[in-house]
Amino acid sequence: MMRLTITTSLSMLLVCAQPGLLHAGDAVLQTVGKSHINWSEGNVTATGNGAPDLKTNNPAQARFATERVARLNAFHNALEAVKRARLTGSATIDSHLLASPPTLKKVQGMVRNFKVLETRYYSDGGVDVKVSVPLNGPLFETLIKGTGSKVTPGEVNQPITGVIVHARGLGAQPALAPHIQDPEGVDVYTPAFVSPAAVRSHGMVAYARSLDAALKNPRVSNKPLVIKATALAATGSSNLVISAEDAARLRRLAPLLTAGKVMFIID
Repeated sequence: MMRLTITTSLSMLLVCAQPGLLHAGDAVLQTVGKSHINWSEGNVTATGNGAPDLKTNNPAQARFATERVARLNAFHNALEAVKRARLTGSATIDSHLLASPPTLKKVQGMVRNFKVLETRYYSDGGVDVKVSVPLNGPLFETLIKGTGSKVTPGEVNQPITGVIVHARGLGAQPALAPHIQDPEGVDVYTPAFVSPAAVRSHGMVAYARSLDAALKNPRVSNKPLVIKATALAATGSSNLVISAEDAARLRRLAPLLTAGKVMFIID
């Protein structure tokens, strides 16, 4: 009973925290029920619970049935977190899926193919299963069309290894496919500027809470260009506006954008 009480209390705490972002070191975490969206690593982790099966006298069968319930619960929790994740701008993945039942079916299949991180068995017969679902790769490509359509081939002819956009203080929200725009609203960085290979590997952007954490991230290596976002494209948006000068600088670094070597620093 003690385990159930603690779990319930934790659930209540996480629900109260929705849909805000957690301050967990330098990682950008968003809570959705018993799940976390880790925007720094690009994945969703979810926990599923299976209550003890008291209807059978066969311990092995009871454990198997309980674990199956826990896995199903983990699937539903992970799917809910994926749906609640922001896609771009102010739109959530859920709003996109509502308009496309075939895409929803594909996403459900991808989430159901989760990776089990941990399985805990309790003395009362209960089971907890913790799972992980990547936001990048096939899920990204299913939700975002036109990836790589504006890729510019070539190499960077200067010792810049990545791009960090400093957006603290603006209230930017993390998203799977945020845009960077110039002051005229012209896109400088969108999924169209990122190669499919980069999307499959690590998505188009990673998030950090501090410049120090971003500078240590191998995604942007050891000599990144640091620029400052001047505004959000809209209140509460995930899309950032940068100065005309910085937009011109990014356009000259197209191969870095193609490789998705971009990080955002947000509150």
